Amino acid sequence: MRLLRDLRESTTLLILLAVTSERHTKLQTLADGLGMTVQGASDYVRRMTADGLLQVVDGEYRATRRGVEFLQGRFLELRAFVDRAGQAIAFIETTAAIAGGPLRRGERVGLFMEGGVLVAHAGRESPSTGIPLQVAARGDDVAIRNLEGIVALEPGRVTVARLPSTRDGGTRALPPTASRRIASRARDAVVAAMDPTGIVAARKLGLRPRIEFAVLPGVIEAAERGVDVLLLVPEDRAAEAVQAIEAANARLEDKIPYESVALR
Repeated sequence: MRLLRDLRESTTLLILLAVTSERHTKLQTLADGLGMTVQGASDYVRRMTADGLLQVVDGEYRATRRGVEFLQGRFLELRAFVDRAGQAIAFIETTAAIAGGPLRRGERVGLFMEGGVLVAHAGRESPSTGIPLQVAARGDDVAIRNLEGIVALEPGRVTVARLPSTRDGGTRALPPTASRRIASRARDAVVAAMDPTGIVAARKLGLRPRIEFAVLPGVIEAAERGVDVLLLVPEDRAAEAVQAIEAANARLEDKIPYESVALR
């Protein structure tokens, strides 16, 4: 944002704020309040007067109407920027996790992403830690506060399994070898089925989809949480799936690895 990069504009705003919130009749007091030299304040005042932002009335430095509008406009821009930035870096004070074993209230625990779910373990080293708010038994949900560090996580791999489109016979055109070809990829992966062809294909291949609605966002979120995903998608929508993954990778530091496999 220009306001944060441009020292001249920032100083101009600080001077306008100073003369609209307090009375200043001397450059010395204005300069002292802003941590500037008198010469520096004088140069700014001269330039701002020439630009129609500042004036001297009865020996007092005051913002002109244009100066007040300039000040208000820049501060509205700054507030909008801060709001957007705050949302992007929102601090999480408390989060939910599953207890990986017995937890005592107030003890420092390690946090891990397991199967796409945050799990808290007592006595286990982790780059991310927190403190349980409650006593918890293994498998209980528990609130974790005093969070420190970042959970160690590598993105999961997405396998885009391309099925024959319905105009080419759909699942009726699946080869007998299809189950064998995806068996290893499906073993530890979450299965996602895109549109009716994907759902029927999962049934015929002996798979049970866990993602059937909002499929592409679900696939990407699962992969971001470190979960491998097998995406069953008809050939004519495979490009859509790849584009969604590439769009996600454009904003991610740790890219989601993926491969495309034809089941035909």
